[in-house]
Amino acid sequence: MNQSPRDPSLGKLLQALDLLAEVYEAGSFSRAAERLGIDQSAVSHRVRALEAALGFTLFERTTRRVTPTRAGTLLCQAAGRASADLAQALAAARELRSGGAIRLSVPSSLAMKWLVPRLADARRDGLDLSLEVREDLAALDQGQIDAAIRFGPGPYPGHHAQRLARCRLQPVASPAYLRHAGVSAEGASLIGLGRLADRRGEQDGTRFSWADYLVASGGGPIDGPAPMYFDRADLMLQAAIGGLGVALGRSLLIEDDIRLGLLVPVGPSAPSASDYWLVTRYESADTESMNRLMRWLERGIAHTLAAG
Repeated sequence: MNQSPRDPSLGKLLQALDLLAEVYEAGSFSRAAERLGIDQSAVSHRVRALEAALGFTLFERTTRRVTPTRAGTLLCQAAGRASADLAQALAAARELRSGGAIRLSVPSSLAMKWLVPRLADARRDGLDLSLEVREDLAALDQGQIDAAIRFGPGPYPGHHAQRLARCRLQPVASPAYLRHAGVSAEGASLIGLGRLADRRGEQDGTRFSWADYLVASGGGPIDGPAPMYFDRADLMLQAAIGGLGVALGRSLLIEDDIRLGLLVPVGPSAPSASDYWLVTRYESADTESMNRLMRWLERGIAHTLAAG
């Protein structure tokens, strides 16, 4: 594929990022020179040379102050953002290089139901994780975290995304609830049973909903009362453990509770439209720390799904 030739002015701008940002913030060549640790004449010379290369004026000069032109304002503000982004990326790179904790963003339900109980295992395996519980990728874009586990359809444009596991939907209930309802888990019909649902899953595009489960499992619509809604899947599952009804569970959120006898599957499972992904910035995707994290997650997930 043919690529457009690079504008030679970009290289000169990249070399002048700190200069433009400092002059713009300081409002004078002399104060910018002090901050940069160079002579004022060197600042003036570099600005004139840049303006000559670009073909337009960046600053209007007076005896007391330099004022950016409209074009200068655009480039100086962009220079400030670029310098800040580079500083943030450098700090993250140094942290990864030094073997510091991996800052991992995890949705709340996955953190509570799967990851937090396994943090001790991660530490024993030499993996130092610092968790940030949040539902979006904003912190990844801003460089505040190193990686994120996400439940969704993928593949998250603009980021490097690796599928950790395919997901299945599975209704679950407490044994006591089913005994009280007079049904067995194997032959239970959802008709007549109270349903519990995650409100977020019906609104965030992950298609984690009873309607999607019924379509994927080949079941028809269910007549009866509307589901009881919760704002988080882990709260919904805790309500199921407490005997409030049948919750719509999914992979990684239910296996531990099933193993402990707190929940039992009700009816068939069905494929989910969303899976679990490890999402990182492209520049850190192939670092040793990210590869170690990926291998540890894959092993832990495979063990959980096999045991379930």
